[in-house]
Amino acid sequence: MSTTIPSWPSEPEIDARIDRLKANMAQAQLDALILTSQENVEYYTGFRTLFWVSNSRPMLAVVRPDTDGISLVMSGIERHNEYYGRNANIHTAFYSGFIDVAIETTAACLDGLPSGAVIGFDYGPDMFGRGSIALIDLLRQEPKNFRLTDAADLIWNQRLVKTEREIESKRTVCKIATDAYFAGLGDLSLGITEYEYGQLLKQRLIGLGADTVDWLPVRFQREVKSPTQPNNDTKLEVDDFIWVDIGARRGDSISDLNRVTKVGKATAEQEKLYQFVREVTLRVAEGIRPGMTGGDVFSMYQEIWSARNVAPSGLTPGAGRVGHGSGAGATEPPSLMPGSTEIILENMILHVEPKLVAADGVFEVEEVIRVRSDGVEFLTELSPEKLPVLEL
Repeated sequence: MSTTIPSWPSEPEIDARIDRLKANMAQAQLDALILTSQENVEYYTGFRTLFWVSNSRPMLAVVRPDTDGISLVMSGIERHNEYYGRNANIHTAFYSGFIDVAIETTAACLDGLPSGAVIGFDYGPDMFGRGSIALIDLLRQEPKNFRLTDAADLIWNQRLVKTEREIESKRTVCKIATDAYFAGLGDLSLGITEYEYGQLLKQRLIGLGADTVDWLPVRFQREVKSPTQPNNDTKLEVDDFIWVDIGARRGDSISDLNRVTKVGKATAEQEKLYQFVREVTLRVAEGIRPGMTGGDVFSMYQEIWSARNVAPSGLTPGAGRVGHGSGAGATEPPSLMPGSTEIILENMILHVEPKLVAADGVFEVEEVIRVRSDGVEFLTELSPEKLPVLEL
């Protein structure tokens, strides 16, 4: 069991993030930026709290290039939080009350800006944020007349390239996920339900050092099944495939990777398809270089996949892509999909996950890589060369 506190960004790392954000805002002619999501507030302030569970007392951050640091709007309940006051660049704007007072306090952080100033929000592609129509209305009305805009692209421009610490955090949480999965196979017995196994696996993940388990679909299957439905009372039978997608969180990183195991004996065709999908996954991952687009990677995948006439597609039904970025979020840009013009950069973290459901089996071995100038570095312990088989 891990008893060490997860790594989080240091104060110098936070300060560097703030400086770069403000430079990018000035270049984009953005007069202020309001951060509403937990991932973005933590990324730019380093402030940690459990109080994100409460929507009645929201936390927001206001960034202005014309002032020092960042203003962190938060409930007075946080005055005794030990993270309060750690960073001199984080200026607190406490409020006493609930959403209405939080909105007024946030608007006050924009005092002094001219009428018609441009205010960005962390809304846009792959960034939903959270917020309030009341806040939007307050900023748009007289006398402020602020112009509001999505600022997701500006934020992603910074967040997508990872530091060495972020990369090591991803490697750590991926190891927790794979170790828990293979150790957890020993908890299985015929008749156990997806829900029961999922609960046991969560315990293993927490015991190995995960802070939370945000995403853990368990599927006992021999056909296409939804990866998004909650674990249910489906019982494990002989000849099932065990497919698990693991989103364990530790610190500011989440794993998001999957592994499969066959219950009973694997057929020669199933062993062949597993090795094929694994080979395609590794070849696509190893072929990624900075400067390629998400569309380029998808085209490479199509060429490798079509060279073997095994099935028309290696896409998860409805997904439309064979991979994506990640960091603090389980899925981040870029998308490895047709037509994507998103540029892949050095020190991005990418997930490669072609999937095939055929021959009464499900075949997928998601791998996580760091993009380097001269190749890639796998952050996952690679999936087994042969299809894992569990005889029960």
